[in-house]
Amino acid sequence: MKKAVLALSVLLSLSTSYAQECIVEEAQGIALVSSVEVLNETQCRAKINGVKMFSPSYTCPLSLDEVLVSGVIITCNRVYEGRIDGVFYRDNSKNDSNIYLY
Repeated sequence: MKKAVLALSVLLSLSTSYAQECIVEEAQGIALVSSVEVLNETQCRAKINGVKMFSPSYTCPLSLDEVLVSGVIITCNRVYEGRIDGVFYRDNSKNDSNIYLY
């Protein structure tokens, strides 16, 4: 009985430690770019019209729907042959809901 109580308490402590709010949501992907809007000297917003690959993080996943709706902030020279690839992320600690590309 003591072992069962100990095992249960360990499981509960592990599950509550992972139930935190995600600060950075991420996904790896390759996206097809439909258009690029210049925002400033170094940044552009890429509008996405499809993906070749999209793999959300297991612990803090970024939604594909959000990427498709809002687009991705990139360095303007990042588009190659109509696509972008890398880690898509949103930092929830900032007052900025944009999605960026590493």
